[in-house]
Amino acid sequence: METTTGVGGNELTLTTAFGVNGLEVPVSGKVVIGEVFDRVDRPSAAVAAQKWAARGQGVQAVADTDQGGHVFGFRFVLAQGLRNMFAQDGYFNMTPYRVMENEWADFARYGARVEATIDLDAPVVGERPETVTVDGKAYSARSNNLLEEVDLGHKFGNDSSQRYKRRYYKKQIVAVVAEAEAGER
Repeated sequence: METTTGVGGNELTLTTAFGVNGLEVPVSGKVVIGEVFDRVDRPSAAVAAQKWAARGQGVQAVADTDQGGHVFGFRFVLAQGLRNMFAQDGYFNMTPYRVMENEWADFARYGARVEATIDLDAPVVGERPETVTVDGKAYSARSNNLLEEVDLGHKFGNDSSQRYKRRYYKKQIVAVVAEAEAGER
């Protein structure tokens, strides 16, 4: 089932499926990020959903280190419930995945729009994902020109061995956005 939701200047499309265990789980999604909601408190229902996702919604086999991770971070799409959460290794969630999301947030802060897709690959639909595949591009928010040298793609395993080396910081982001906008003239 596919659902699309607007959140401020962002748009979220999530695809969920019912697994053999009866769970409706996210299998993929797309987000368009033009703004970041840094100073919004999480409602108690969102916190409860994270705990439930970390426990595999009661039927998934999960690791002791799992947390309820967001497919797309709360700061981009706010509270979307379990349809935007999966059992995610805690280190992977809090370190490499967060670093990647920090990079996306900075693109949105410094004049770009990020479009990213994520595929959650589980051995059987409804089970804990083993891999998380990210594909992403950035565009100038003003001119809509593609930031051609920017590649926001990465393939992760859902485990604590994952790493993500940030490639773009404010200086580089501002420069590639300015270059894309100069090409508009």
